[in-house]
Amino acid sequence: MTPEGSKNLAPAYSAWVDKHVILLIRVRQYFVPMPCSIIGETDADVRVSIQPGWELDIRKELIFAVEEATAGREPYMN
Repeated sequence: MTPEGSKNLAPAYSAWVDKHVILLIRVRQYFVPMPCSIIGETDADVRVSIQPGWELDIRKELIFAVEEATAGREPYMN
């Protein structure tokens, strides 16, 4: 694909920006749910906010699924 042709494509995660979501992240052979908010996107990464002041970039190839969080964030117990 040429760079000129990629200008017409919409970012895959733009519909989820500023929404509370749960990302299903692949870590080795495991899948880990991560509640967060998507705040931005590049060609290779998705920028998320885990809580105020905690932001990180996640490689797109590690994201298996995205689901909108319908309820507020609940504390997880170990």
